[in-house]
Parts: sequence; structure tokens; C-alpha cells
Amino acid sequence: MICPTCGHKDFEHGDDGGPLRCVSCDRTFTRDELIRENGEVIEAEVAEVKAEMLKDVKSELQGMLRNAFKGSKHIKFK
Repeated sequence: MICPTCGHKDFEHGDDGGPLRCVSCDRTFTRDELIRENGEVIEAEVAEVKAEMLKDVKSELQGMLRNAFKGSKHIKFK
């Protein structure tokens, strides 16, 4: 997540789960405020991870099916 004020990515927080403080501009946020401010960044990251996982699963499944039916005269894969 990034600070919406300065764009910095480093934050400090206490062990008690209290507010987060940007180390660059010293602005403080609650965890909910920071998540809300970074909603678009979070959604873009989730979409990227989903696409990457889908690609990996598809590739793995195709490989497993090819190996399972290797040598079959009746089943062919493109």
C-alpha cells in the first residue's frame, strides 16, 4: 500500500494495532482508512494475481491431462 499524500510505501505501527504512520510525511491512518485510500491499487493487484494464477492452473491442468492420456490412440490434445 502507498501513502495517498506522498506516495511512500513504508509505514510504522505499534504492536497494539493502533494507527499507522507514514515514515516519509508523518501522516497517520487507521488500517481501514489506508485500505479505503488504496482500494484501486488493491483491486489492480488482486486482478493481476488472479490472472497469473489462472494461467498457471490452466498450464498445470493441460500438462496433467496430456500425461494422463499419453499414448492414447483415441484422445488427442491441440
